[in-house]
Amino acid sequence: MELRLMTETNPSSETPDAHTISIDGKHWALSEPLDIDSKTLPPYVCVSYVWGSGRVPNPIHPSIEMSDRTLAAFAATARCMPGRPIWIDAFCVPTERAKKRATLESLGFLFAAADAVVSVLAPASMAAVEEMRKFLAIKPRPAQTPSAPLDVLEADEWIRSVWTYQELVNSRSLWFTAHTPEGAAPQQAVRGLQVLDTVGGYIDRWGRSDKLTLHNGIRLFYPHADNFQELLADWVTSDYGHRSALRIICGMDYRAHITPQNRFYSMIGALTARPSARATSPTVTQLAERFMELSEEKGDYSFMFCTAPRDSRPGLTWRPIPSDFQSILTWHCFGDEQPGTKVDGGILLSDVIIFPLAARRDPADAQMGPELLEHIRLWMKHVAEYHEMPEGDDANMALQERCYTVLKSMGFTGNSGWNTVEGCIFYPQTELPEGAKGTICISHGVRWVFGAPAFAVITNGDTLQYVVGVAVIPMDYRTATTEFLMR
Repeated sequence: MELRLMTETNPSSETPDAHTISIDGKHWALSEPLDIDSKTLPPYVCVSYVWGSGRVPNPIHPSIEMSDRTLAAFAATARCMPGRPIWIDAFCVPTERAKKRATLESLGFLFAAADAVVSVLAPASMAAVEEMRKFLAIKPRPAQTPSAPLDVLEADEWIRSVWTYQELVNSRSLWFTAHTPEGAAPQQAVRGLQVLDTVGGYIDRWGRSDKLTLHNGIRLFYPHADNFQELLADWVTSDYGHRSALRIICGMDYRAHITPQNRFYSMIGALTARPSARATSPTVTQLAERFMELSEEKGDYSFMFCTAPRDSRPGLTWRPIPSDFQSILTWHCFGDEQPGTKVDGGILLSDVIIFPLAARRDPADAQMGPELLEHIRLWMKHVAEYHEMPEGDDANMALQERCYTVLKSMGFTGNSGWNTVEGCIFYPQTELPEGAKGTICISHGVRWVFGAPAFAVITNGDTLQYVVGVAVIPMDYRTATTEFLMR
């Protein structure tokens, strides 16, 4: 990859060079390539912004065009971080194809190595955040919370972009600002933690005032605004060593991208800060394979909980075929990893919970244990529209159906069949074969508040079939776990 920065320069004449830009009377030019292995890289700032559809000539690279928002985003960053070299894609990504691809695959390194990341939002979005802050300060607390600021954030292109996930979660220091028209007063920069406190507090207040909850209601109405607060929380609580592959895949949910390659560039950037030397133009298959390889190198196999078909090679029938795969559930998960170790003939997963998979019975006849029943009842009390709990002889069946309905609202695309045992309910992505027997293998390393991703491992003679799904199950850090061999 190649690292070049925009730096302030002193032109030899009053007329700036053709390949420089002028911001507030200061001239900026593109540096020579820097040694990325050097321990003395200059402190620099990365710009996170969204291109949009408008294009204008590029003053640094006249052979290509750039976004009509690039200069405004650069100027906003230069004003709130004066005197710092700046990395911005339109100027600093090489134009040569081989170098460009390696740089795009190294965005994790670029943003992680920066002293700070400045996210440049639309002026209306920053105004909405300020409106939220002022509303939260009102005493006494108003009975109703206006939806208008959330409507603004929901429509913001930057919040919807696939690139912003890896740009933010990689950052050491995060600031928000807005681009302003030429001649207007510069927008004041706001720290990332302050934006998280404001947006998270406002969403919580909005949900409570409308008798919804963060477990379900906000995602149904404002999926992008909800993703924004979860992204900020991910930045605060996670780092490269403790961000699971599944968490990254889920972080891409609802995000806009022009090509699947862009999605994987962002996913790889969120997973690793290692620079890439790739010199070819990779396919989606190659990028998906690279994402899984990087995750395996970290000992994390949580990427297996995706919707892709499985490999057919011996020892790899558990592994997704490299493709534009999606998460099993479009919901924010937590946990460091799904640990595993490569062994002869497959991988040995650890930190998992095992249940026997018996031939599927009529759900109405399935008996759930008291701990599972109580877990589901508590979960449903936090879900919009399901505050009233069924009682009596039909309660078991009604709760199983409600779990499925809620999972569908969370983005689960599996069919309506499920398998219920005393300690869990397994909802498969695809219907299990009639009379299927084997094992339900449930992750404990990555999970949701209501359960965890899981596999039905179906035994058919000497062959194994792996069906991914969602397990509704009570668990915490005290839950006993074991190992399981995936072949």
